[in-house]
Parts: sequence; C-alpha cells; structure tokens
Amino acid sequence: MAVKASEFDGRQWSSGLPPVTALLGDEPFFISRTGDLWRKIGKDQGFTERLVLDQTESDLANRLLSELDALSLFADRTLVELRLTKTTLDQSLREALDRWTQNPPDDKRLLISGPKLGKRETSSNWLQTAAVIEATTVPAYQFAKWLDTELDSHQIVMDPEAKSAVQMHTEGNLLAAGQVIERLKLIQPDLIEGQRLSLDQVLNVLTQSARHTVYDLVDLAMKSDVPGLNRLTDLLKAEGVEAMSALWAISRELDILLQIRYRLDQGESVNQAIGSLRVWRSREGLVRGAVNRLSLMQLRKLLTLCHDTDRTIKGATQEPAWSMIKDILLGFAGHPMTR
Repeated sequence: MAVKASEFDGRQWSSGLPPVTALLGDEPFFISRTGDLWRKIGKDQGFTERLVLDQTESDLANRLLSELDALSLFADRTLVELRLTKTTLDQSLREALDRWTQNPPDDKRLLISGPKLGKRETSSNWLQTAAVIEATTVPAYQFAKWLDTELDSHQIVMDPEAKSAVQMHTEGNLLAAGQVIERLKLIQPDLIEGQRLSLDQVLNVLTQSARHTVYDLVDLAMKSDVPGLNRLTDLLKAEGVEAMSALWAISRELDILLQIRYRLDQGESVNQAIGSLRVWRSREGLVRGAVNRLSLMQLRKLLTLCHDTDRTIKGATQEPAWSMIKDILLGFAGHPMTR
C-alpha cells in the first residue's frame, strides 16, 4: 500500500531499508527530502557505496541487470538510485525491474524516483512489489495543517498572526515554506528551546528572505523579463545561493505548466486546467501568460534540460550549473536558448 510522503517520517526504515523503494510524484520538496532521508538511513545502516543511474542513459536496462548480478566490492554494500524522467518505461527497463524485485540482492538497496507514472505502469509487477511513497503536493486546503506539522517537528512555536503571514508569503509552495523554516532555525537558534515567535519576528525573516530569492527568478521568467532574469541570476550566484535550490523552484513551476498545457491541448478550458492544478489565485495571471506562450514540446524540452542540470550539479559534467539555469530561464521566458 502506498504511503504519502507528507505523512512519512522514516521510522518505517529504522529496522532496515526495503529492498526496493519507489518515490514517485511531482512535488520536488518531497522528492528531495525523502530521497535525502533514504540516503542518510542507508549510510547509517552500512550501505557505504552509491550508484546513480538515469533513464536518459543508453542501454540502461543492461546496466541495471549488471548491477543486479554484480557483487559489491570489498564486501561494501551499495545504494542504487534509478532516476526516472518519463511517466512510462520501455519494455526492457520494465523487465529489468521485474527481475530485480523478484530476487533483490542482499547487499544492495534500490531507490526509484521520478514523476508520477502513467496508468500502464501502475499495474507493473515491479511497482506492485516495491515500497511506494507518493511524493504528491499538499492541496491548498491542507497546507495550513501541513505547516503546523512541520513547525511542530522543528519545535518552532509562533503566534497565529505570524503563522498566517508564512502561509500568505509562501502561497502553498512547500519549497518556499521549507526555506522559511530553515531561515527561522538559522537566524533564531534559540527557537529550539520553544520560544514563541511574534508576527514582527516572522515578518523580519520573511522580509530578509524576500529580498532576493529563487522564486523571484521564476516570476521574472513567467513575466518574460529577460534583463531582470540576467541581473537576478548573477546576483543569486554571487550571493552563494545553491544552484539546486533554484533548479527545484524552476522545475516545479515548469511541471505545473506542462500539466496545464497538456490539459489545454486535450480540449479543457484554461479555467478548468488551472483549477485542476489548484493554482493560487494571485498567480493565475502569470500562469495564463506562460502557458499561452509555451508549447507542450517547449515545456518538455525545458524539463529535460532541468534534468541535465540536476546531473551536472551532482557531478556528472563540469559545465557551470548556473549557466545552464540561466539558459532554462531564457527558454522559460520565451527567448532563444544557447542549447
């Protein structure tokens, strides 16, 4: 039975990671956090080696089968990650995963992460056997409850007015909310002792974090403001903002736009498509402008480039990640890219 990532805290893994875990969904906050937790717990349990495989690689099925049959070197145990970029699998990869789940190796643990899979994959043998975690976003009407749980887990207590300010500032964006909580912990280290935060204290943190954020990059791209994009991208890079944080925000927005654009191409009205994705009312104008400007093919190309950038950040290539991010943003804004 699948478990929602919003309700998952890792205690289920305390006695050992499952042989195969599938972390699937379109919420980057949960993909990142749950994936990090899986790696940390695996390392604590003695899985000291790590191998990352990607759906875009050639001959992927054979690589996966080779890893299934290979012994870990020097008796070390290995964490194997398979990162999916598509909602469907080709037959060879599906068969390779079936073989793995039917007879998983004792010295390896497999994490399959990626977008929510299509209907054809939901009945696949490998998925029926895996421990499935649904990395779906929190609906707008449940965001306040989710925020309460997050604050409680970090022992942060705040006045109701302060909590409302966080909700209004982040507008249901889990990555943004997570960033605010991390800033609260860093700026107010004594919060762990249970101090109650006032509205003024929280507004001070929100103002600081709102000066230059990765979410401003997304808004500038939605507005097709190329000069602003160039300036802010260079500024965030100079300030030492992690490229991965920017990539998460961009990928999430592109994925939402792709889903809306797909629904429009299937004949839905723009109101139906936007409503089905629970877009905040304050952002509807930006979303309408972006989906009118970008085709389904363009959005898919941009998400593919996001995936390539993710691999670069993790060391697959030596190309500057911020240069790739700037190119994604230019395409997002509807301007020619250099790749």
